Amino acid sequence: MAQSQPFKPVEVQPEWSVNIGGGTVYGFSPTGGNPNRMNLTPWGDFNWRDRAYGNPLDGLGYNIVKQDAVRAGVQIRPHYSGNSAIEGLELPDLGADLAVYGFVRLPGDVSVGGRIMRDVSGQTDGTSYFASASNQRVTPVGLLQTTAYLSGGDARSNNAYFGIDAEAAKATGLRPHQPGAGLQNVGVALLLLTPLGDRWAVATFLNAERAVGSVADSPLVQ
Repeated sequence: MAQSQPFKPVEVQPEWSVNIGGGTVYGFSPTGGNPNRMNLTPWGDFNWRDRAYGNPLDGLGYNIVKQDAVRAGVQIRPHYSGNSAIEGLELPDLGADLAVYGFVRLPGDVSVGGRIMRDVSGQTDGTSYFASASNQRVTPVGLLQTTAYLSGGDARSNNAYFGIDAEAAKATGLRPHQPGAGLQNVGVALLLLTPLGDRWAVATFLNAERAVGSVADSPLVQ
């Protein structure tokens, strides 16, 4: 798990690893469907020597720096966006970000760091950022990873996803709002990976976040 973060290994990393699976997720749809229902979501990931890796959340990544307590590298990340349920309001389509990241492991197997992302798909042409502190440990029921995080963006990014310009306000009846640059949200996430034999595992994921700053004042959030 978390190939971009320098947690202490819990098993010997093989040269190649590939995992395939899927499940149901409430509150998120990678295809832009209704997030307020259970959505079937496929999963697949790979890891090569803990250098190159890929999965639906991180995209494709490479650890340029790979030391015992330090990871730093680059990613091409998908930027998911839901379909608008408000007539007259258009949101960015599925995009792609070029990201650079760095994480360092502190005592207690706590990984701190973050990434800076730049849209390279022409959806927003904006820059966003993410910072987190995470802990990973083995529990009686599996491998547990807990994360506290914050995210934000420049004016282009925040206005594209949370803004209402004059044209959209006229078409939708919503009040105009341009959040500008700043924080987007803060949140916590828990991921529990429970093994079922040598080849199977069940993953349980919980995520709660809260919009902050000018983003919290957007009619799209309220």
